[in-house]
Amino acid sequence: MRKKRWLSVLIAAGIVAAQCVLPVGDTGSAFVPQASAAFVSWSIQQTSNRELAPGLTQTEFTYTLGDMTSRYTTLTLKPDSEVELRPVMPWDGTSVGLQTVRNMANSAIVNGNNVVAAVNGDMYNMSTGEPWGVVIQDKNLVHGYNVAGRDWPFFGFMEERKVLYGRYADYTQMWPQLTQAMGLHCVLVENGRNVCTDTSTTRAPRTAVGVKQDGSIFFLTADGRQDSSEGLSLTELADLMIKEGAVWAGNLDGGGSTTVVSREPGADALSVQNVPSDGSERRVANGWIFVAPGSPTQAQMTAAQNDLYGRVVSDTTRPFVLKPGSTYQFCMTLVSGSNPPNCITDDPEHYTVTYTGNSGRNYYYKITAKPGAAGANVYSTVPGADPVLQCKLLAAG
Repeated sequence: MRKKRWLSVLIAAGIVAAQCVLPVGDTGSAFVPQASAAFVSWSIQQTSNRELAPGLTQTEFTYTLGDMTSRYTTLTLKPDSEVELRPVMPWDGTSVGLQTVRNMANSAIVNGNNVVAAVNGDMYNMSTGEPWGVVIQDKNLVHGYNVAGRDWPFFGFMEERKVLYGRYADYTQMWPQLTQAMGLHCVLVENGRNVCTDTSTTRAPRTAVGVKQDGSIFFLTADGRQDSSEGLSLTELADLMIKEGAVWAGNLDGGGSTTVVSREPGADALSVQNVPSDGSERRVANGWIFVAPGSPTQAQMTAAQNDLYGRVVSDTTRPFVLKPGSTYQFCMTLVSGSNPPNCITDDPEHYTVTYTGNSGRNYYYKITAKPGAAGANVYSTVPGADPVLQCKLLAAG
């Protein structure tokens, strides 16, 4: 058989061979996915499937354990896809912090990246946002090993998306070859078999990453801690990853952090595809984003900015005449976001703007025309975003 590509897997510290190479398409019995015996009682049904970009597919499932029906989502990236998979930090930067997965992705869109999906990443200090593990982005070390996660495993890629995973000792030897990498909690599957050592039966929301026989990489998010979806134990998560075809899989941050976002068909904005157990999106330390070739459209850029900074609409949008000495009150409503809006004109010399107060998300401003006023544009602004034209003031006469 001709080997088109190789999937390189750095096995955990303490294994003598240090590296195990699995040829794509190899169907050797050592790598046939094999879940535990209890898994055969699961009832799993696919509910939807759609392509987010060439070679990247989102699939929704429901599964039944006993009398409880729950749900999970997978994002599967084929080995020949041109979609890039890379870590993302808050504001698509390099500093430690906290931000929702959706707004990390939105930040990357504002920076010109054609992000089509994203999922949460490593565990972290919930007060500071410091990840427990390493973060490497485009061959650059963004975050080194945290003391708390000194022997934290990592998962990442070399050139041509060849997969590496290991522990700190492996990382110190292999990091120069890594192009993208992030910490993970524990290894769930090796050689197609459940190797989870956590025997707890506690079910919770989960996020995991896996690699299939053909070199495809996939992420799985399972909702939990809800009446409509109980979640999974780590052992059950490993079995489910095997069912999805994983020959290797690792556990990422779960619980309220579990989040997957993508763009609905025909939509410009990214939206959350699961139901976070906190009741809203949790701010996390990092995530993985899927970046398609090309650039985002202007509408997608605007949607990302609105999600990041807020969207404001005015009660007056049609042009009108404001004579010198006259005053008009505008209501600027904050439709999305949390930063209070401001109102400005592009001729502050002849038009004064006075803030008069707010009622909930409605903010009121009075604009007064001075002598010599010859027309101006009225804009709303929110911190971090470009001004948005709301209406035009016309000259009298």
